[in-house]
Amino acid sequence: MVTKLISFSLCLLAFLFFAYNGLAQSRDTLIGAVYVNKSLYKDREVLPDVYGKPNPRLQKSLTQVKGNLYRHTNDTIPSLHSGLVLITKAGAIVIDPALTPAAIWLNDEIKKRFKVPVKYVILTHAHYDHAGGSQIFQQNGAKVIIQKNGLEPIIGEKLPIAMPDIVYDKQLTIKLGGETVILHHIAPSHSNSMSIVSFPAYKALQLTDVGQSNTMPYNDFLDFYYDGWIETLDWVLQQDVDYIDIGHYTPATKETIKNERDYMVDLHQQVLNLVRQGQSWDQLYRNVKFSDKVKSWYGFATMSKLNILGMHRWVTNHRRGVW
Repeated sequence: MVTKLISFSLCLLAFLFFAYNGLAQSRDTLIGAVYVNKSLYKDREVLPDVYGKPNPRLQKSLTQVKGNLYRHTNDTIPSLHSGLVLITKAGAIVIDPALTPAAIWLNDEIKKRFKVPVKYVILTHAHYDHAGGSQIFQQNGAKVIIQKNGLEPIIGEKLPIAMPDIVYDKQLTIKLGGETVILHHIAPSHSNSMSIVSFPAYKALQLTDVGQSNTMPYNDFLDFYYDGWIETLDWVLQQDVDYIDIGHYTPATKETIKNERDYMVDLHQQVLNLVRQGQSWDQLYRNVKFSDKVKSWYGFATMSKLNILGMHRWVTNHRRGVW
């Protein structure tokens, strides 16, 4: 009788253990999330979605990185856009839809291939080319997440994207279907709403627009913060990762991230030195030197002078001498 009772108790404990684990894996847990009161913004003005229609000629892909981690790409605009996708039994997590035509396709593709809904869409920052299309997933039940500084430009710039459901400050952890994803706001960098997304089980990072892979940073750096950009790259170089998606073109490595950091620090110092020498813009841009390595990077011919322009703007706005 005692033996039967012990055996029954052990079976019951085993059942409860597996039942609990199954329940835990089917339940989402968000640590660090703040839920947005969207009723405050229900009448917000929105500009037309320039890329608001399906594109039957869209070049797109959803390919496996490792395990349940995938990478989506599309060519809605000339510079190939990309983001990571995590598939779990409880649903999918998508990073940066990258405009409406791609979002329409990707939402359907995930449901068709994996038979799960998209539960969360992470926006790495509040720039239209990456956040566009998020409304497609939201209309189908997904929750949209962005770092809290992203709310203001979404509203103020009247961006035709989803009004986020969830924001966070420094870190947000998502546990879904037995997988873990962590959003990090290291510092303002490519924008002040930048999220670096880590997938610890896969040693993978989403480093959209902040990272480069033997490619030039875009344009005149646009909405950027030099100090925070370097701080973010320093943080990345300390991480145990072997796959870094940068939101465009081909994935980076820690070596290409180090090369990018060296380039930006050198460009900043050169521009600062030339400004301190009293050189005008017309003199200065002719005197910035680039290494042969940087000259070989994709986009150099188009972006090099624009990079100088952006750094010149940053330097002149962030110095003061005897005046």
